[in-house]
This record gives sequence, structure tokens and C-alpha cells, in this order.
Amino acid sequence: MLNTHQERFFRTHIRWRLASYIAPVLALFLFASGCGMTNSDSSSGGGDLSKIAIALPEEPRSLASWNAYSNDGHPVLRNVQEALLNRDPKTNELVGELATDWQQLPDKKTWRFTLRRGVTFHDGSPFNAEAAAFGLNYVLSRENSFPMRTFIGPEPIAKAVDEYTLDVTTETPDPILPTRLYFVTIPSMKQLKEDPNSYDSKPIGTGPYKFVAWNRGRDIQLEVNDQWWGRKDAADAKGSNEKIKKVTFVFRPETEVRASMVKTGEAQIARWLTSPQCEESPKCEKTPTVETVILRLDTPHPALKDIRVREAIALSFDKSQIINNIMGGGELAAQIVGPSALGFNKSLKPYPYDPARAKQLIAEAKADGVPVDAPLTVAAREGFILRADESIQLIAESLRAIGLTNVKSEMRETAKFEQAWTAGYQNIPPNRGLIGLQQHGNELMDFSSSIASYYSCTGATSAYCDPELDKMTAAADQLSGEQRDAALQNIAKYVYDRYITVPIGQPNFYFGMAKNIDWKPRLDGFLLVKEIKVS
Repeated sequence: MLNTHQERFFRTHIRWRLASYIAPVLALFLFASGCGMTNSDSSSGGGDLSKIAIALPEEPRSLASWNAYSNDGHPVLRNVQEALLNRDPKTNELVGELATDWQQLPDKKTWRFTLRRGVTFHDGSPFNAEAAAFGLNYVLSRENSFPMRTFIGPEPIAKAVDEYTLDVTTETPDPILPTRLYFVTIPSMKQLKEDPNSYDSKPIGTGPYKFVAWNRGRDIQLEVNDQWWGRKDAADAKGSNEKIKKVTFVFRPETEVRASMVKTGEAQIARWLTSPQCEESPKCEKTPTVETVILRLDTPHPALKDIRVREAIALSFDKSQIINNIMGGGELAAQIVGPSALGFNKSLKPYPYDPARAKQLIAEAKADGVPVDAPLTVAAREGFILRADESIQLIAESLRAIGLTNVKSEMRETAKFEQAWTAGYQNIPPNRGLIGLQQHGNELMDFSSSIASYYSCTGATSAYCDPELDKMTAAADQLSGEQRDAALQNIAKYVYDRYITVPIGQPNFYFGMAKNIDWKPRLDGFLLVKEIKVS
């Protein structure tokens, strides 16, 4: 008889062995039939250098500009649309994109942006302060309540001062407003006014590539924007689009398939492979990341509201096994942000693996009448976290082993998972019991945005409410520099001690590439074709 761990290993081993035989054939069949491309169409090994295909693990849930923050949206949208600011791909510092200058005015509530001249949207309409204000207000409005609002602080309103001067004013001072706006791409005002129904499926922007087609379930196609402002000054634009004329994004959730597509020349870049798959690619690039794999606990649940149960969950499973053995390597985490973020508290240590202590905590809670047998579900989103199915099985098994007897695991398609994930604390049913495995990215490099999302009473992705914590956060948001850093570090210790989320680690990201591709992955995860060189 095999024990549970042996069974899991055996199943995984067989699956990987089968995948290694069938993946190359499957990749060729799926890509050729789905996209109508052959190896002669690709840019691998002396093919057509003007075309590239990029294999992604999941399809965007929407092509509306509000989705330009997400890992399923920004690979496509950040190539079509631009924001006021971007980050330098080498130094990671904020640089101008559609803005050329920005400063905080004396009232401390207003940031003034000088806009780039001579820029047009793909539909021919002009980019100016009026268009920028309209787009920003639309995406960030309370009425629309798009998920992009997760990243805003005090409520903002944008206003045109003159044709190329834009003011963004917040309810209270926001020292990091430019950092927040780096995440907000600006859609076409003309489209929003004249054809709003196309907003979520036919993106129009000012970027280096124009949207061509979305063949749902298959691919998204872009073509070069010959009128892009960056063609006149590639240095200022931090990239060029002179050689690559057509880009096809294809969606393959299986890492084996994405890896095989690069090896066979059907794709030139494959995102998020395992380390061995990447090493077998013609070229392999890996990068640390601002993404942290976490567990978020439904604290309204009758068992999860007890801090002993939450601590037990944090101690119950081996984080190193998930990050290093299942996900292929990275750094264990004690916080849902990494060292790149202001407010990173280096004194905190990852929660240890201590199943004996976890069992004791569950036994104590049970003795006090806590319903430790209430249903719990460990869930993850399909096509997102690398080998998430194996991770949630391990976690669920670990929870059952410490005395949480009614635990199941399940993978959920994106829409279903996101609906539950973004319900907000006030809308979480007490009996839901979701323990969600998710990847949280702090591209803003400031812990306050993560606090607002995950730990505030009104956070879109929060499953916790503590008025005292909200007061601490409101005070920290008014600070800057070292004072802000210290206040955010104190909050990090506060949430660490309450086991609201369980940080697991920051995994390395692996990209398989064709030999003729020259590209270094960015820390913020953006996949910008203007930064890719072909030879």
C-alpha cells in the first residue's frame, strides 16, 4: 500500500512522464490549428524576423484598460496602451511615458503633469490633457468601480489645466500618486464616448502596437503602430518597435506545451516555465519578481476567525517544498511584499513549518468550542500560479493532518476565482471558508497599496477588518520618506502577528526563448515588445 505522499509523487511522476512525450505533438497541433501559423511563419532560427509569437499561461478576462494591472491583462494591454509613467527596464525608477514631467504642488493634494506633445491614439484622435483627464476619471471612478481602484489611495480627480497640462487632485495628500498612476493606462476618449461597448474587447491606445483581433480561446493579434511617438526617439521611449511588425499572443495553460512551442519554433517566448523546461529551451532567462505567493484566509468563517486556527494554518505546511520543489525556486517570504517595496520589514521571518505546534493549537481551539470541522476550501486560479494544483493538494493535506478535518482543494477558472477573491470583506458569507492561494504583485513598490487591498475593511481583496489597523494605515498614508517606511514596517509587524495572510515566497519566473531573441525580463513583470530585440 502506498501512503498519501507516495501516491501524490507517483501520480505527479506519471503525469510529467506522459507530458514529456505528448507535449511536442500537442503543441504543434494546437498552435498550427488554432493560429494558422507554421514554422516558416515564425521568427525562430532564420524565419521571418518581423513576426513573433508569445505563449502565455492564460487568456485575458478582459481587454478593457482597467485590466492593465493584472498578470492576465498587462502582457497585451501595456503594448497597446500607455500610462503617464513607466519604469526604466534597467534601473526600475519611474520615467515619463505620456508625461514628460511631474511635480507635487504646494497644497500637497495636487500633482501636476506636463504631457507629451504630438501623440495620437490609434483611432486618430489627439492625446492631450482633456483626453487624459477623461480616461483617468473613467477608469478610476467610484461609479464604474473597476478593479483598478484597488491601487488608488485617497480619491483622485483629474482635470485639464491647458492643452498639455494635467492636474490630479486627491481628497487628502497622496505622496505616491505618480507611482499609482504608473499602473493606469489611458484609453481613447473618442472610443469611450462614441463606442463604449467595444471598450472591453477592442482596446485603443497610444502605444507601439495596435489591436487587430481577439480570437477567443485561441489568440490575440497586434500589429505595429507606425505613428507611435517613440519611433522618433527610442531612447526617450525606452525601446523601439522597428523590426517586429506583428505579435501574436497564444494561451496555453500547460507549461509542457508552452515549453515545446519554443523548442519547435512555434513561439519565440514562453512565459512562466519550470526551471528544467526553461533550461531545455534554446535560451533561458529567469528573474526575481515582485510577486508573492500567499494564502488568504476568510476571517469571517467561524473557525478562521480564531487566531489560533490561523496560526496553525501558517505553521502546518512546508513553504520551502512549495517554492523550491514545486515552483522551481525563489525566496521564502514573511510579508506579502518583497525587499523592493517601501515598508518591507526585514526583521520578520517566514512562518516556520511546525506541524506539532499546529496540532496543539487546533486541539486547544476545539476544546474551547471552535468548530474546527467546519468546511474549508483551499482554492487557486487555473493557468496562473505555476503547478498550483500540486500546491493546494499539499496544503489541504497538511491542514487535515493537524486536525482541520473538513478540507477540500479545487482549481477554479479565472472568472469564478476572481468573483470570490474580489468580493470584499463585507460580502464574504461566514460559512464560505475560502483559503485562497494567490500571487500578489506589488509593482507600486510601496506596502501601502498591499495594505489597502488585503488588510483594510474596504479593500477589494480583503478578507479582514480591523478599525485600529485602518487608523494606522490612514496615518501612514500621509507620510513620506523614512517616516513612511517606519510606519509601514510597524503595520507589517501588526498583520504578521495576526496571521491574516500566510506569505509563502517570491518565486523566480522562467522564460523560454528562441535563440534570436534578446530580452531581459523586468522586475515588475511587464512584457513590453518594444524592449525585445530580434537578430
